[in-house]
Order: sequence, then structure tokens, then C-alpha cells
Amino acid sequence: MKKLFSLLLAVMMAFSVVGCTNNGNNSNNNAAPAGPELDENNVKLADTKNMVINGSAEITNMDYVTTAQATNHEWNVNFVDGLVEADPHGAYVPALAEKWEPNADASVWTFYLKKGVKWVTNTGEEYAEVKAEDFITGLRHAAEFASGTASVLFGTIKGFSTYYSQKDWSDAAWANVGIEAKDDYTLVFTLETAVPYFYTVAEYTCLYPINKSFLESKGAGCKLGAPDTAHCTFGTPVPDSILYNGGYILEANDAKSKIVIKKNAKYWDADRVYIDSVTQIYDDGSDTYSVMKAFEQGVAPAAGFNSSWEDFATYKAKYANYITTTLPDQYSFPIVFNFNRQVWDHTNYATDDAAKENTHKAILNENFRKALRASFDALSYQKVSLDESVAAASLRVINGLYTFVSTSDGTPYGALIEAAYKNQTGEEVDLKDGQYPWLNKDAALKYIEEAKKEGVTFPVHLDMLVPETSKRLVNNAQSLKKSVGDNTDGQIVIELVLASIDDVQNIAYYNEDPAGSDYDISTFTGWGPDYVDPKTFVQIYSTSEGYYMTSLGLTSKDNCDPADYNKDKDIKDACGLTGYEDLYLAADKITGDLDARYKAFAEADAYMIAHCITIPFQMQGVNIRVSHTVPFTAIYSTGVTGYKYKLMKLQENIVTAKEYAAAKEAWEAGK
Repeated sequence: MKKLFSLLLAVMMAFSVVGCTNNGNNSNNNAAPAGPELDENNVKLADTKNMVINGSAEITNMDYVTTAQATNHEWNVNFVDGLVEADPHGAYVPALAEKWEPNADASVWTFYLKKGVKWVTNTGEEYAEVKAEDFITGLRHAAEFASGTASVLFGTIKGFSTYYSQKDWSDAAWANVGIEAKDDYTLVFTLETAVPYFYTVAEYTCLYPINKSFLESKGAGCKLGAPDTAHCTFGTPVPDSILYNGGYILEANDAKSKIVIKKNAKYWDADRVYIDSVTQIYDDGSDTYSVMKAFEQGVAPAAGFNSSWEDFATYKAKYANYITTTLPDQYSFPIVFNFNRQVWDHTNYATDDAAKENTHKAILNENFRKALRASFDALSYQKVSLDESVAAASLRVINGLYTFVSTSDGTPYGALIEAAYKNQTGEEVDLKDGQYPWLNKDAALKYIEEAKKEGVTFPVHLDMLVPETSKRLVNNAQSLKKSVGDNTDGQIVIELVLASIDDVQNIAYYNEDPAGSDYDISTFTGWGPDYVDPKTFVQIYSTSEGYYMTSLGLTSKDNCDPADYNKDKDIKDACGLTGYEDLYLAADKITGDLDARYKAFAEADAYMIAHCITIPFQMQGVNIRVSHTVPFTAIYSTGVTGYKYKLMKLQENIVTAKEYAAAKEAWEAGK
């Protein structure tokens, strides 16, 4: 699963690579942009082989089969390959598997591995050959170390969820799991039922290989069948904690400083790794010009534009012939509600139990949540940092992608949600990207009046964490606060709780304990697909399996003691998640008829919207930028391999708008 922290939006909006930062401040924001003027020769990169980018997130877990966080995946998938990957058009192509095939009903899948692929140490020394048994080790380790990605495989690989949940780690219990090495290069998965999209699941990290000998050398607690996280150093965020079979090797991971990766000279596909090193320099977001400065100094490969710059128009004019627009991405970012807040260490209003209880009662009230949705001016929120031309394009109002899959007659998934929403509510709504259909002050005030009848006392205060050093996110939060306040006549008050980036990340992103979700609402996490089936999005809000339960302050079978799982059932009932769970489980039982399966999942997505359980409002980000990245050379994927630097090329000259348009036309023709 790919949970992404929203502070990364500024980085990712320049299509995977944005640039680096420096430690200076822009002391004269009204001055003309620094750097050489553009001419027919353009500005040149100092080095097209060694790339420098900026970023605030760090590698916290290199155990690639257990982490569920995109901030780890974006590095880990460069270190280790799986069975399949994507190409620049988004098609699934061989990685460690040279080919694969299902049986007649797609309930058994066989993958045939490439021969001669090497595991190497962090010093580049050959350790062993990658073999089928390594994938068995990886999957068993994922189960025994409570992988945050494990639910991707629940109900998919035969016996896996039972092994995971019963915690009988014996060899006899493992023998019931549907994975087998027929020989060193033939790997067979036996599934619970037909899964025609399983080859897309095979892209994901929970199915990546681990060498057993190396794993068990990292501590007694790493031994298969006897897991003990306190005595296992496999995957700790240091270079020698894993073996490498991917395109890059980690050289340095220095907190609040830099991450450095170098090309793996013994990589099986080294001829198609064109960038020799990637260095991320830490950037806390305090200087909104940092990336552009680096770009103009000939260091950063790309830079996005920020419409809040005082000299924004000057930059646009200067780079008029070089500005291009990033493609829409696969992430969906919502406003989420904490339905069971248990701690108030970060609060601006909760001075007594009465205030806490009133906010809790409001959040559980559907009319209150709809009032918040109707009062939020999402477009103005986007315009805070995005150019007018792309602000609307960044809006996404469903938990997923409108065109993610289609039925056999060509109906896109989003249209199925619209139809289901109409059946459930009697109302028609347009859920396509590029608009926010809910903004309506009159409707917001009507919802408030209904909530008052149901016992909610106004005004209602909502704590929302904001990273104090990120000017972009502070400005975004102020926009949210203003529109909600204006459109509810001050009856809903967004309290902006300024905190350090570390505190916000630890509470709203890294936290795995529902009791640690210290906020009323949050905008800081988004989700991207792991495989090509609607389940990849719908599952995240499952009360039993959903990774997002922690963000909602609620228990799931993964984040609590089994004895505590039902302690908050009344809250799940009240906010509508129990009904959502029923629809999710019913949809996941449909396997033989994809049209019926998609329609059933659309019912769950429509239910989520109809009851306003969350408020999706943006994608990862579309932005205008200037770039040295050769257009459409990088991997394009809905899955984790989209983070790979493999295939990406840099050019010395800035890409012109004309060059990009021609490359895009050719790319679209080749899809």
C-alpha cells in the first residue's frame, strides 16, 4: 500500500523529479529571477548523470516487504526488484520474472524467473543468485513481521490471511500457504479464488524476494518461524541492512541532511539505468524558492512554479517557451475525520470535556460533515500555490481514479460510482477530476440547521495540524479555515495547530496507533493504487482490514489487540463505516464477473460519498514546471515501480514546450 504524506506534493508535482534546495533565503522576492537568461542554447545542467533533488521525508524502513509508506517505497523499489514492473506507457513487463501465466480460471499463477540475477551487498560484492525460494522467504517474513502491506494479499493467496492472523509460525502452518518453488526458477501461487489481475498485484513490494541466509544473519529475531522485531536488524534504515538486486544501492541516509543512492554496477538491467547517482537534500519547505534557485544554478533537474511567489508572473514570462504541465497522478487526498480522538496534546480549543464531547458529537453527525464539505472552497485552496491553468485540474473528488478500470462496455469506474450515488440518494453528481461539486453556502447552512436539531451545538471547533515551516501548507490551511468560516457564518471554526514537521509526520503519517491520532481533521495523507482493481482503494477504509482506520482514530484487526477490535463498534456504526464494510466485503466476494465486481465496489465508493465519511478533494498534484528530464522516458505506473529512476534520462538543455508536446503526442499514440 502506498500512503503518501502531503508535504511531498511540492516535490512530486514536477513529475517524480523536482530539484534540490540550498540553505539560503530569498531576501529579495521582488527582484527579477536570478540565473542566466535563456537563449537558443538554454541553461545547461552541470551533470546529466548525477541528479540532485529536494525532499522532506526520510527513509525510515528498508524492510521493503513490511513498510506501507510511500516515503520508503520511493527509495526501496530502486534497491530491490520484484517479479514485474511497468514501462513508460504503464504496461506491465518482466522484471525478475521473464514471463508468467495463469491457469484456465486465473486461480493459479506461475512465474518463470530470469537466471543469473545477483544479490549484492551495499559494497557491490556478489552474495548469491536470486531464486524462487527468495520469494517464499519474503512472503513469510512479511506475514511474521506484521507487514503493513499484508492486507493486499488477504483473500488472495490461499491460506495467507490465516497464517498472518493466527500467528502460528510453525513450518506446518506455513505449508498451507499457497506459494511454492517448483524449482530454482519456477514460482507458483495458488489463490483463494480466481484473480485475473494477480499479475498486477505481483508488482507490489509484499511479494518481493528476500535471501533467507542474509535475513537470518541479521539477528536471532529474523529467523523464519520465530519472529522477534526487537532482535532483528534486517531493513533498518542503514545501507548494510539489506541485499540489493535493483538498479541502485544506498550509500548514505543521513537524517535531516541527505540521502545518496548509487547505480548498482551488477544490476541485471544496468544498461537501462542512465543516471549514476541520485542525492536528496533535506528541505523543510520554509523557502518556497529553494527548488527554483537550485534549478537556475544548474543543479536541480526540474522545478515547479508557486503562484504565491510575488514575482510569479516574471518567472512565467521568463520561461514562457519552456513551461510544461505534469500529468495527472493516481493519488487521492481527502480531508479525514478523527471519529474517536483520544488525546489532545495539540489543541487550540479543547480546554474542557464539554468542548471535546461537542466536537466528537459533531464529527459523528452526517449533516455536520456535509456542512463542512459544502463550505470548503477546494478550488481556492488549490489556487494558493498553483497557477490558474492547473488549479482546477488538481481536484479529485472520489477515493480513487475516475478512469481506473472500465466495464466490458467501456463504462469508466467513476461513472459507475455516479450511477450508484444516484440510486442511493436520488441525486445526480459529476465526480470527474477537475471540479468540486459540493461548494454551496446555502446547503452548508441547511446542513448545520439539521445538525442542530440532532443535538450538535455550534460553533464547532476542529483542530488541524499544520507544519509550521511549510509556507505552502500554512497558506493552504489558512485558505481552508477562511472558506469554511465564511460559508458557515463562523459556525465551523478550523483551528490551525502549528507544529514541527516531525510532529505532524509522526502524528498524521508514521503513527500506527489510533490513540495517537491527535487531531480532529487531517489533510496530510493520500493513497495510491497497488494493483489494477478497485479493491486497492476501497479496502483502505475497511473496518477490519483498512490501513486508514488508524488515521480515523479507529481499530482494525491490524492496529489493535484482537480483544479490543469491537470496542469502538458503536462509533463505526454511527459514522457509517459498518455499512461501508458490508458493501466492501460483498464486492470482494465477486470474482468471476468483473463487470459485477466493479459495480459492487462502486456501491461502496458511492456510499462513502453519500454519507460523507471522508472528503476527497485533490490528487497528488498537477503543476506547471521547467525540466531537464527527457519527456516520457521514466516508468509510468499506478504501482510502486513508478518510483524507479530506471529508464529516466536527463538532457543538458531545458525541455521546450514544443519538444514536450511532440513527445507527449508520441507517448499517447504508443499507449
